[in-house]
Amino acid sequence: MRNISISVGKATEAPGYNHTLLSDQITIRIPATTPHIGLVRATASALAALLDFTYDRITDLHIAIDEVCSRIVATSDPAPNGLEVTFLVDPEGLSVSARGDAPLKPGAVLLNVWSETILTSVTDELHTGEQDGRATLEFRVRRGGTT
Repeated sequence: MRNISISVGKATEAPGYNHTLLSDQITIRIPATTPHIGLVRATASALAALLDFTYDRITDLHIAIDEVCSRIVATSDPAPNGLEVTFLVDPEGLSVSARGDAPLKPGAVLLNVWSETILTSVTDELHTGEQDGRATLEFRVRRGGTT
């Protein structure tokens, strides 16, 4: 049996934001397998629906999650056993941060040209990094659409 962990907590206070709808921060820890990434997509869909995202923006969010998770798995060595995905919610949109539990392959390019093209077309902001030797990908999707 594989463990799945979800934690919920308040990350920030935003003026005029109704905190009774949902928490500001949700973190999901899942096994790094394709079927489990569906749980991340489902969580993203639920949050986006509560924020009144359009169907197109929810689809963009799904594409971004799939691409980010697959790039982390593809560029880690050894392959990660788990993925940690954190959602930060605010009145304007959703920020997502993902990282694996394995180090980045030496010389690996976290985002190849194709992945970067996909992600920049479906997100409003995109950031890559490395924390504790592990790849981190972060993106933001606003309610209204890409700018």
